[in-house]
This record gives sequence, C-alpha cells and structure tokens, in this order.
Amino acid sequence: MATEEPLLAKTSAELRIERLTWFGLVAVLVTPGILPDWLTLHNALTPLLAGLVLISSGIYQHRQNWRVGFSTWVAGTIGIGIAIYSLLERPELDMTLPVVLLAVFVIGTGIFVNET
Repeated sequence: MATEEPLLAKTSAELRIERLTWFGLVAVLVTPGILPDWLTLHNALTPLLAGLVLISSGIYQHRQNWRVGFSTWVAGTIGIGIAIYSLLERPELDMTLPVVLLAVFVIGTGIFVNET
C-alpha cells in the first residue's frame, strides 16, 4: 500500500529555492565583511540587496504556484524600506543589525512554521 504525502509537504524544488534564499541572505550579510578595506559600500546596499533577494524569491515561488510565506513579503518590503530610509535620511547609519534581524526572522519563521 502506497503512503500518501501530507497536503502541506514541499517538493524538493521548493525546499531548494528556500535554502537558496536563505543562502542569499547570509551572502548579503557576509560579503561586506570580506571585501577589502579600500572598497567601501553604501550602508543602504545591504538592506536593499536583502530585500531584493526576498522579494525576488517570493515572486519566483509565486510564479511556480508554490506557497510563499507572509514573512517573506513583509521582510523584503521592510528591507527595501530600510534601504530607502538609509539612502535618503541617514546615510551614515550602519544598517547591518536590522538586516540581521530580518534574516533571523525569515529563516526562523521558515524553520518553525515550515513556510518561507
């Protein structure tokens, strides 16, 4: 007798994209730390890239008719909003901590709720 998969089970392709999204977030956070000192990036670049990783992942998952967690859309929008704030209002402010918190929120939600 064949066993049926639960309705909420994810395909390996869905899981691969989620892990790729998480890797993208970690890469966005690690990259400024490994760049040479003479190459400085604007403080708004980290939250902008993190937001773009999340939004583009959400769009891709949605186009594949996969479930996209609400946290992905919210965190991506907040990341882009933080980047705009940093660019227009506080360019000297380091935005790494808010991006780390967004990444922890998205990855934690994905682990505990099984939806990213």
